[in-house]
Amino acid sequence: MKKMLLASVFAMSIFTFTSCEKTVLDNAKPTINLVAPAEGEVIKPGSDIHFDAVLTDDVALKSYKINIHGAFDGHSHSAATRTTADAVAFEKTWVEADFIKLGDEPVLGKKQANLHHHHMVIPSEIGGKPVKEGHYHFIIYCTDEAGNESFVAREIEISYSGEEHAHH
Repeated sequence: MKKMLLASVFAMSIFTFTSCEKTVLDNAKPTINLVAPAEGEVIKPGSDIHFDAVLTDDVALKSYKINIHGAFDGHSHSAATRTTADAVAFEKTWVEADFIKLGDEPVLGKKQANLHHHHMVIPSEIGGKPVKEGHYHFIIYCTDEAGNESFVAREIEISYSGEEHAHH
């Protein structure tokens, strides 16, 4: 009887320890080190944006996207404008798939991804009208495999007096 009781206690303790494995929840947001464009960088319409960032997550990255939109109304995320009345504000969102099609590596499953490219071009015209000069927001969003999202926003300026970007 004593052996049977000890065997039962032993079996139950094994069952208890093996069935109580803890599920680790990923509540940490990914981190974004946005190197370029720099805060206040001036970009000339018709040229590309030098983009350089490092994405990091404690478990695994899933995806990223980049949005540029006008900041003419003074809204923020944390102006000089052309006198041409028919200028059009530039707004665009690039998703990771856009960059993968151009040869970039996916970030899915990686703990760290170094991003560097010149794929984002600010057009000089939209629908035959010049792009509006002024302050814009450049925002990069990053999501990890658990669905946690973080973002970093920068103020950039689009100006026809800006310099063409030198690729390096």
